[in-house]
Amino acid sequence: MPKSVHITAPRPTLEEWARHFPISKARKRALQALVDEFKARLSNREEVPVNSIEPEKRRKRASAA
Repeated sequence: MPKSVHITAPRPTLEEWARHFPISKARKRALQALVDEFKARLSNREEVPVNSIEPEKRRKRASAA
């Protein structure tokens, strides 16, 4: 069995990724808007675990319907 390898190199920055995968400025702005929207949704999300919700208020699984 081969030994596992642990890579300790730093992660590339956003600018390094942009140089490696060239995209247009318009596409970059559109992607940044999606990221900002996703972050806003996550920050507004309630931190309530699913088990604490009352059973009658839980959504039903599609397979149980």
